[in-house]
Amino acid sequence: MTGFTPSAVEKNFFADSISANMRGTTVSVKDTFGPRYTRAMIGDTKVHDANFAFLTTTLAKLHKELHEPKYFVTWNKDIDADLGGGFVDYVEYYTVDWSGLVDEFRSIIGNNANYIPRINAALSQNRAQVFTFEVAYDLRFIDLEKMKQLTLQKSIQEIYENIIVAEWDLFVQRVAYQGSNANGLFTSDSKCLITTIDNSATVGSGKGFDGMTDSQIVAWFNGVFETYLEGSDMNIALLPDTFLVPTFVSRQLSERFSALYTSSLRAFLVEHNMGTAESDGKLKVRIEGRPGLNTAGANSKGRIVAYRKDKQFVRIDMPYPMQHYITLPNIEKMAYTSAFVGQVSEIQMPYNLNNTDLGIVTYYDFAA
Repeated sequence: MTGFTPSAVEKNFFADSISANMRGTTVSVKDTFGPRYTRAMIGDTKVHDANFAFLTTTLAKLHKELHEPKYFVTWNKDIDADLGGGFVDYVEYYTVDWSGLVDEFRSIIGNNANYIPRINAALSQNRAQVFTFEVAYDLRFIDLEKMKQLTLQKSIQEIYENIIVAEWDLFVQRVAYQGSNANGLFTSDSKCLITTIDNSATVGSGKGFDGMTDSQIVAWFNGVFETYLEGSDMNIALLPDTFLVPTFVSRQLSERFSALYTSSLRAFLVEHNMGTAESDGKLKVRIEGRPGLNTAGANSKGRIVAYRKDKQFVRIDMPYPMQHYITLPNIEKMAYTSAFVGQVSEIQMPYNLNNTDLGIVTYYDFAA
């Protein structure tokens, strides 16, 4: 090494680059290169969380949207509910019975025979059974702490409450349609006039209106309005505006089109029917399918339910709508226990007294 001898080296580049007060200790990257270089060279150094669990969320994409079960109820579309009143055992209501109304014959007697007719108004008390819904859930302390580590759209309390609301909705759905002891909107055979639909022309595996022509279906539909108008002496306010049908009937009405393919039979019936014509277009008819009617009826071949959707004719009561009642710590289970309570009555149809007289709600059962 010509021109280079150990005595010519005047400075130790490694040792002299470190300040004297740092010599003899462990040297970090920050001490050597400064904080700016440290940020550029070193990434996330936190490998564990406070509980020494690996932070896998830093290595995976977390979707904050929760995928909860989907459910749907239809009772609130078909039945009006009357809310409030507090905890009760029964819901009471009264119906008025008029008797002795003057007719042509009695008017003649009263005018010529010095006889004054008497009229009376009697009150009949009715009671509807009330069902109490009770449910509780335990939210464990440790689960609550764990959920604090995740950033989601909903808290664990909301997740539990959604389950309870779903259970309540399905409970009311059952009471409203099926009832207890067959006293629901679909099962009140002792209170509703039942008419049989002659669909004997149905062949093979067909059912419902399969064996009937469009003209026959339109005639049957208008026959329902004719029955109401005759039975009520042309009282437009009592005409049915709701027709709940089996789902296979809903399909049949929707897939039949006119020769010009401009309208389905279902759309035609909604717009063009005797009820709408007699009410000068004021009656708005609704036809909707319900799976619960597919096997309903005396023959279990399907049932159509027709009625006027109005609280004075068809309703349920919720004296105590489902709500959170109380939350208390439960040391035995190491959890918070929350209680939810609600009350709902069986369906009330004040103008349906028996199955021999025409009421607001009527049933039409398929024969085949």
